[in-house]
Amino acid sequence: MHGNKQPSGGPRKTTSKSASKKQQLLDIATSNSRPSSRAGSRAGSRANSDDEGDDHSEAGRDDFDDGGTDDLHRAEATWESQLKDAVEELNEKRSSTREEALSKLQAFLSQRYSAEVLDTQRDDLMDLLKKSIKKGGARECIAAAAVISLVFITIGEDDEKMFTDLAPLMKYTITNHENTEVKAACIYALATACYISSTPQPSHLPTYDLLGFFAEIAISSGASANASHSGETIAAALEAFSVLYAGLFHTLGPKQLTMQARRFFNNIIPAAKTLLEHSTVEVRVASGETIAVMFEILDHFQRQRDDGDFSDDEEASESYNEDDPEDYEDVTGDFRYDDLQGLVDALGSLSTDSARHRSKKERSTGRSAFRDILKSVELNELPHESLKLRDYDIDFSGWVEIIQLHFLRDRLTSGLQTHFVHNTMIHSILPATAILYSPGSGGGGFSASGTFSGPKPVGSQVGSRAGSRAGSRPSSSMGHYADAADAKEELDRVDRKYLNAEMAKVRQVQRKKDRTREKFDDY
Repeated sequence: MHGNKQPSGGPRKTTSKSASKKQQLLDIATSNSRPSSRAGSRAGSRANSDDEGDDHSEAGRDDFDDGGTDDLHRAEATWESQLKDAVEELNEKRSSTREEALSKLQAFLSQRYSAEVLDTQRDDLMDLLKKSIKKGGARECIAAAAVISLVFITIGEDDEKMFTDLAPLMKYTITNHENTEVKAACIYALATACYISSTPQPSHLPTYDLLGFFAEIAISSGASANASHSGETIAAALEAFSVLYAGLFHTLGPKQLTMQARRFFNNIIPAAKTLLEHSTVEVRVASGETIAVMFEILDHFQRQRDDGDFSDDEEASESYNEDDPEDYEDVTGDFRYDDLQGLVDALGSLSTDSARHRSKKERSTGRSAFRDILKSVELNELPHESLKLRDYDIDFSGWVEIIQLHFLRDRLTSGLQTHFVHNTMIHSILPATAILYSPGSGGGGFSASGTFSGPKPVGSQVGSRAGSRAGSRPSSSMGHYADAADAKEELDRVDRKYLNAEMAKVRQVQRKKDRTREKFDDY
């Protein structure tokens, strides 16, 4: 920005290059040229610039239409350079410098949708993050794991190589690191990497492998990861198992896929029921939600089977492994759980928990969660949650959607709104969010000082286990079990709403420009 320049010595002369604001506006009003936007809503910012003078040519008219394009480009360039500088700082020897750089990257990648910029830094950044996991202290490892999750959410879709390069290191760290917080952080990062890059392929071997890896941590109560009875490690493993199970098995049908879903259920359900009595509320809730999502998926498949949608003779085009004769009978035929009443009793007790050795907040959290879990397991009632973003109440129905929503929310933290608006990968996972889509670079920015100027805080009901649907618009989600015709109609409605919203924005901008021109014409 340029201000008025005062010549040294003598009074200021009104020349074509240093005209006063009033004289400049009078010149514009009496000319036939279209006024510059610099003399509109941003009057005075460059009206007296030596560079502009009294040249009101076609370039001035273009400037009116573009608004603060130059400022935007400068801000984008500054932000991109800050991100690249943060990546470079991961090479520094001082651990405090690397930790600070990781904090910056976490803020950048969360609060800006930066796929285009990040893609050019992909290989170098991943090498440096893996180095931090290998050699860094506990705080550096935890921060690096969080950044890895954000990298995959931003650019990791279908990038199997990036996942397979990362997986051995993360599994080794989970198993051998002494710090349980590091173990938990790496579990979340590894689950995110697999969830984003691999779950679209139903017979994907690494996904089956990780499901078994996380299930074993829960079954052994943390012992398989050298973290016996560690609440944070067990809870992380259960959450990781749940999101991969929901992503991989949400649409059962082919016989081999269904058999694998049943095998995992049979393997983990005894431990999950036992962990309902764990001393840590996070483990109890994570265990309950794991049970709920498995019951939702398998019960839905059983209802489809009863309706004749699938036959016992249906075969998959691909299979994970040969049928195991030892458990073949247990993973075929009708789905049932022999100790269902015992499970319902345990969930019912937790839904009315009044144990005095637990804090009031802990009891309240547990009761709220287990009321929905009990309804799902006993009555097949799906839970509902609502998230308010950009004047929309977006509804999520069923544990498959809600567990994936919670997992993404916990990884994105304060950047939830930015990614839900701009990241199309999330729209493919949670179709209800497609109505938010807005193309462009990320919805926020960083100043030269590194201060973030982004969207307003999210007004959300997601934290509530029973998000109210009162006053909400009808759900725009296809759901995982929707009829194909209904799904297409729902997406068409989302597209129309988005188009109408974008056209309203265009009309609003045009009206603002018209009012500005009228003001200067009157002047």
